[in-house]
Amino acid sequence: MKSRTVVHLAAAAGLLALGACSESTSPSASLIDQTTLTTDVASSSGDAIAADVQVVSTDEGFAGLAAPIDLAPATDSVSYTRVRTCYDSTGTSTACGTSAVRKAALFVSFSWARHDTAANGAVFLGAVKRVAYDTLFRNYTGTTETSRTHDGVSTGTDTTSFAGPNVTRTYDEAGSDSIDAVTYDLPRSSNPWPISGKIVRAVSLHATFTSATRSDTTDVTKRVEVDFPPDNEGNVVLKIDGKTCNLNLVTHHVTNCQ
Repeated sequence: MKSRTVVHLAAAAGLLALGACSESTSPSASLIDQTTLTTDVASSSGDAIAADVQVVSTDEGFAGLAAPIDLAPATDSVSYTRVRTCYDSTGTSTACGTSAVRKAALFVSFSWARHDTAANGAVFLGAVKRVAYDTLFRNYTGTTETSRTHDGVSTGTDTTSFAGPNVTRTYDEAGSDSIDAVTYDLPRSSNPWPISGKIVRAVSLHATFTSATRSDTTDVTKRVEVDFPPDNEGNVVLKIDGKTCNLNLVTHHVTNCQ
């Protein structure tokens, strides 16, 4: 009888030890949802790419050329600092704003406070600080200017915070946007959108998902691409992680990611 009792106690102790070991090696599920993260990055990257389009468009006016009005959303307060150098057909520097200009090299630093609604309905806030290098080429057929092409890069650091019902998502982003042959037809007054070209954004981010009781973090990189032209309302397809979304270049809103 005594030996049987010892065996039963030993077996019970083994089961308790196994249960304790199993519990300690099974962490609770992460707060970080990859689908939500991708949708958030699509929204912040779409905002960044729409800003690139806004910058190169207003660069034309700064170079002394006729261009459409600033396409910044009414809710944004954008601060620009610009430097320009213009060149003639021989590559010699010349006065900007004259018919002799064939190329302009522009440096832009800009910043603004973000306040928008994401593709998943969450309100997001944040701040943007970027610099952009834009080379503008005037394209001619004979003696008539027919289009303008922009090549360059925009880099910077952004912060974004999405307020969900239970979890707040915060992102610290370092982005580099390649502006590749973004071309506008003339006259610009009736051609506000690029007719060709693309912008590719490479972004590295540190994500923090915070609930009332804990926080989880992760570091990821994403590639986001927009190819032009958009439709007449400024809607263009944004591609990220095998998904496609709609980006509106006027409002900067990203919707319908699938």
